[in-house]
Amino acid sequence: MKITVAEPMKLTSEQKARLEKLGAVRYFESVPDLAELLKRAEDADILAVDWSPIDAAIPKMQPGVKLISLPFTGVGFLPLKEAALKGIKISNSPGSSTESVGEFGVGLMLALVRRICACSGGKTGTAETPSLYGKTIGILGKGRIGSYVGKLSEAIGMRVTYLERRGDLLDILRNSDVIYSALPLSEETEGLLGEKEFASMKSGSYFVTTSHNLIYDHGALLKALDRNLAGAAMDLEGISTGDYKNEVYCKFKDHPRILATPHIAYKTDYAMKRGYDLMIDNIEAFVAGNPKNVVN
Repeated sequence: MKITVAEPMKLTSEQKARLEKLGAVRYFESVPDLAELLKRAEDADILAVDWSPIDAAIPKMQPGVKLISLPFTGVGFLPLKEAALKGIKISNSPGSSTESVGEFGVGLMLALVRRICACSGGKTGTAETPSLYGKTIGILGKGRIGSYVGKLSEAIGMRVTYLERRGDLLDILRNSDVIYSALPLSEETEGLLGEKEFASMKSGSYFVTTSHNLIYDHGALLKALDRNLAGAAMDLEGISTGDYKNEVYCKFKDHPRILATPHIAYKTDYAMKRGYDLMIDNIEAFVAGNPKNVVN
């Protein structure tokens, strides 16, 4: 098997040794643009990518690549059906960043509601803030991240409710002090939260999300902040990590009642190593003839 690690990855010596037992491995020291990624994929049976523009590359790939292994979970932005038609399996790394994203999301909630950042900057002095103890958090999605956020929220004395499949979205919006979106991006969830949904939220409530930013309508959220919402906090999945010039980030960053970060919730030492381990697990399973974590 010819394995191409298409960009720089902080693989440990142990991780590299695992890969090199499986076949000839090529490593690259720069993140490629689309044309360069296609060139690097030409001679590969298996492609390992992280930051590379793999979504744009898949439709243009020539026959050859049999597996694309990813060190992250979210695949809603990828042309999965097109990859399948080309005979390319895509494997992700479910659970690689559960704890990292969950703890960051709860941190956003605490910072927002208790106005920690504002107090640190001397903007609110000793102003009284709401307590989260005894409040209800409505978590949209009861997957790995949603469940972990629920566990952490219970630990600080919150009442936890979940929106699961076929649940009543408007009911949970009306009856929660904090809405936390942990939904993955899909055809079902894209645009799920619009003007009607934000208007249904309880007066004085908060919206917190580590979901893809296409799940909620940006304009509707901003309108709700002028009407019924007390504040919002989001880690903007769907933009490049650390892109402080991104149009979506800039739309939110200066609003006085919004905390926004540019897709950094997952970025911890633990999550990165775990993601690479799972990515290599997928490659090992594929070479052994038992593909795992295939999403298409």
